[in-house]
Amino acid sequence: MSEPMSSIKEVSLRRATVADAESIAKVRIESWLACYRGIIPDSYLDEMKLEDSVLHWRTILEALAVAGERICVFVAESEGQIIGFASGMLLPESKLGIEAELTALYLRPAWQRSGIGRRMLQKVAKVFQAQGVNNLLAWVISDNAAARNFYEDLGGALLREQDFNWDGLELKEAAYGWKDLSILMASVHALPTSLALH
Repeated sequence: MSEPMSSIKEVSLRRATVADAESIAKVRIESWLACYRGIIPDSYLDEMKLEDSVLHWRTILEALAVAGERICVFVAESEGQIIGFASGMLLPESKLGIEAELTALYLRPAWQRSGIGRRMLQKVAKVFQAQGVNNLLAWVISDNAAARNFYEDLGGALLREQDFNWDGLELKEAAYGWKDLSILMASVHALPTSLALH
């Protein structure tokens, strides 16, 4: 279990490796259990299996070797423990006029609202900027007010809301986007952080 943010101030961000699959899976499940109670049925949340998530993330991380910079995954680490992660990909075809997507951004609950999520999002965006892509899309479950506020605070524009099916669950999702990543970068730097990030 990760120590609370208040007792540790040093956090480093780095590229994920295949060896990180289990830690990433644990962060994702812990975050879902904390953030989606009351949004996603408890029966679904309580049946999430670590081994399934580990397999999913191991497959993604193994694909990095052949995907080049089309896919990226970053982890946030403190004292050797992974406390968050973010992933993104170049889209095979543009969606809503956007060429790249943030596919995941999760932090352990004790580390949320500390500035780490913003910095991980910035890392993902920089990977795509380096390839000449200056826009980014992020999908959130519509009832996740905290996530929506996060993207809105960083200048994300609401582009669309739609129904979708997630593993048999009928949900509604919202698309946020930045048509110009300089808006995102400026917003990241404008907001304060309580941590020493490197």
